[in-house]
Amino acid sequence: MIKNSALILLAVICSSTAFGQSEDVILKAMQDELDRNHKELTLKNFDRPFFIMYGLTDVKTMRVSASMGALTNSSEDRDRMKTTTRLLVGDYDFNDESLDDNHTTGPSAMEISLPLDDDYWGIRRSFWASTDNVYRSAARHFEKNKQTLKETGKTLSEIPHRRFAKVAPVKIIQSLTPATYSLPAWEQRVRKMSGVIANAPNITNSFVFVTYSEGHKYLVNTEGLVSKIPFSNATLMMGVQLKNSDGKFSFDRETYEAKTLDQLPSDDVLLKDIQKLIQRVEANQKLAELEEEYTGPVLLEGKAVAEALAGSILRSREGIFASDNIAKLKGLQFDEETKSADAKIGKPIINTQITIKAKPKLTSFQGIELTGNFILDNEGVVPPDEVTIIENGILRNLLNNRTLTSATQIANGFSSGPGVLEVTVVQKDTDQVLKNKLIQQAKKEGLSFALIFRESGSRMGFANAYKVYVEDGREELIKNVSLRELSFKMWKRILGASEKYAAFNIDDVTFERSFLQTTVSMIVPQSILLEELEVKPIRMPSLKEEEYISKPTN
Repeated sequence: MIKNSALILLAVICSSTAFGQSEDVILKAMQDELDRNHKELTLKNFDRPFFIMYGLTDVKTMRVSASMGALTNSSEDRDRMKTTTRLLVGDYDFNDESLDDNHTTGPSAMEISLPLDDDYWGIRRSFWASTDNVYRSAARHFEKNKQTLKETGKTLSEIPHRRFAKVAPVKIIQSLTPATYSLPAWEQRVRKMSGVIANAPNITNSFVFVTYSEGHKYLVNTEGLVSKIPFSNATLMMGVQLKNSDGKFSFDRETYEAKTLDQLPSDDVLLKDIQKLIQRVEANQKLAELEEEYTGPVLLEGKAVAEALAGSILRSREGIFASDNIAKLKGLQFDEETKSADAKIGKPIINTQITIKAKPKLTSFQGIELTGNFILDNEGVVPPDEVTIIENGILRNLLNNRTLTSATQIANGFSSGPGVLEVTVVQKDTDQVLKNKLIQQAKKEGLSFALIFRESGSRMGFANAYKVYVEDGREELIKNVSLRELSFKMWKRILGASEKYAAFNIDDVTFERSFLQTTVSMIVPQSILLEELEVKPIRMPSLKEEEYISKPTN
């Protein structure tokens, strides 16, 4: 049973209950079982818990998929799951998590699944079973930590340890009006789109799928936190695959993200995009590849800017999150080699032209809905409206949860991730100026061409790019290349940035730490020119087999 954290701030946000009395049953069952365990939970010869938190997600999901013109799946499901059962023994300064890296409790044979029905006692029994299991583990860990502290012969302040931040309670009760949609209508739409792809003569495989999820996330804890927050997400993706006569594969896809189904593109737009997708994957077979690794100036455009920034500051070990790690005990000595990003605060880490701010509550930018926004993180903390992380290249703050490992850290409400990041650059260049600067830098380095990335930097692990020849400025599309390294280092030397800004929702972020929320919205310059990057070619596999019969056609 994963034990997650929780933080809080005073706020009350209430709205009408659209899901009816059933929602009250969930909250009442969670709160009643929480109160009972907080008052009565005890284990002989062990300390009682000082903090308990329960999390639950109630979700309904619709899925429709098709391949080569035929439906392959159509379903509507409901799920109700526990997202956290966290219990701490000891106190805020010293508890079962203070010295031990094992912050999880394995499942028990006594675990009880949550009922889908609004069964008050069934919900209580499910959380009771988890609480009983987590408490046994936490109580024993705290005894172990007390013994470890005693053996060091030092006071708690003298050794590396974790504190648990104390925050004020918040009550947020909001409800979602359930979406009205027709499953048969979506089956027809998906089948129609897939059929258009199937009729393309050279396509060997394809998929089209749409998913829609909506529901509520619940959190309660013994500090007084009570929250019910609605969520919804609609995704439509379509992909096509081609294999030519030499056995070489090409694959491409398009993805659309929105809060609701009616915010997805219309059929007219989607059908046009399908034709472009087919043309793109067919053209890919004729494109040249990068002959060898490239090192030189690179102009990032569009979503490639957002993807590269996300990969650098969110996925890397040197990212913008405060660390939960502490020095390890070896014998009776602590390994002080453990480094924290806190030591970099106040120091320059990227180009002085760059400022990065987290704005988790921002909902839209230039008409684009920011799907990463949130008002409460998964530990129950309301984040500030804005946090300056990097100012003119200097690290000012780190994003943190409630687990604090140094005196400089504060619980600032980002255990779910940053939500929305705004990246600004001092330079303001036009598109033509940026391209001229790119060519001039390539000439200066004695290169015959430079590179422009116009597609997503992480699409299927690689991206299409354009060679820009220094001789005459002409562009040539090449295929299957990838940036060799995504890190802060690549943002230290910037030659220019667009005067225009755009927003992108990055929905496949894999954080260095494990977060429940993986969507991040990025507001970035539409183009950034980097002085030097390493780009490598990716050799796609080929499978040349003799075909005894061609694919069947309509």
